[in-house]
Amino acid sequence: MKHYRDLSLVLLLAIVSIIWMMTPSLESYPFNIIPYAFLILFLTGYPLLAVIKPLVYEMEMLKRSVLTVNLSFIMTILALLVSNYTTFKSLHLPLYLLLAYISIIITIVAFIRRSMVPDEDEKVAPSDSHKQILPEDVDEKDLAIRVENVGMAFNLSQEKVDNLKEYVIKLIKRELFFQEFWALKDISFYVKKGEKLGIIGLNGAGKSTLLKLVSGVMKPTEGTIEVNGGIVPLIELGGGFDPDYTGRENIYLRGTLLGYSKEFMEKKFDEIVEFSELEDFIDVPVKNYSSGMVSRLGFSISTIVHPQILILDEVLSVGDAAFQNKSLKRMKSFLNEDVTVILVSHNVKQIKDLCDRAIWLDKGKIVMQGDAIEVCDSFTESLHLED
Repeated sequence: MKHYRDLSLVLLLAIVSIIWMMTPSLESYPFNIIPYAFLILFLTGYPLLAVIKPLVYEMEMLKRSVLTVNLSFIMTILALLVSNYTTFKSLHLPLYLLLAYISIIITIVAFIRRSMVPDEDEKVAPSDSHKQILPEDVDEKDLAIRVENVGMAFNLSQEKVDNLKEYVIKLIKRELFFQEFWALKDISFYVKKGEKLGIIGLNGAGKSTLLKLVSGVMKPTEGTIEVNGGIVPLIELGGGFDPDYTGRENIYLRGTLLGYSKEFMEKKFDEIVEFSELEDFIDVPVKNYSSGMVSRLGFSISTIVHPQILILDEVLSVGDAAFQNKSLKRMKSFLNEDVTVILVSHNVKQIKDLCDRAIWLDKGKIVMQGDAIEVCDSFTESLHLED
């Protein structure tokens, strides 16, 4: 349910700032720093943001704070420009008073804007048809991952605004253009505990973006993702490595990022090096490694223990043919146990062999989901290919 506490606080602080600055004992430095800080950093920007987005308090704290400060700076610059006009100069209106008046006026407009927004109980309830219906034999308690109506949008702005001055100029000239691109839209699926799910699709279909959302690397623009269990994402195997550190040092660094203790990594060190086949290069800086060597080391570290949920993005194609065979055997050992796996691969045969179910993505939307063999066959037929 909407409330007005934030706008009431802004109105109160604006009035207090005026009274503060009109008090002779408080209007001089350093006492005047406090009201000026409120006016320049907060009191003009927040109500303006509330006018643009009435339920501003529902935004993330960090995003709300950054936007508030930026808008406050813009309003302060505009106030300085306006105060230099002859008409305003004759009024002898100090900057703090001008900012306070602006804050009060915009806050009143924000009150009106918010009052026009219907309460939650007045809004039309969403249709149940958009809610994913689970099969009768699937219990919610047995789910490892549930994705509901997820969408991910990106801004494809062609111009990069590097500073506040450029931003203000482009804003005044109405030269700020934003092109919204939905990499994913209306994505809903579930993965049971211990189930192996494959994701297939052409390049640009949104497969890697979906894995990053499930892994928590990014947050979706809309929709919800529920994960029950610890995730080990094998999305970018070289991620978390410092190129100036040796392979030995990066093993401990990557282990720390994955939440493993130093003692645990010491016990597993020889096993990691042996599996990666990098015994002769373990004390060489990683920046001198080939991309295949980096991937082998990353795979060896990430798969040293059996996780609850494993996220794989084309990692079974790392290294040469011999190492790929080793990787596949290790992955099959996970598949034989109660490990939940989501695998992205362009290798349709691999999806058929390793996965129970599959999802076919195309241009950010689900084309088909179900039995892995049926989905892969449909995908292959659409490309006019043969297994």
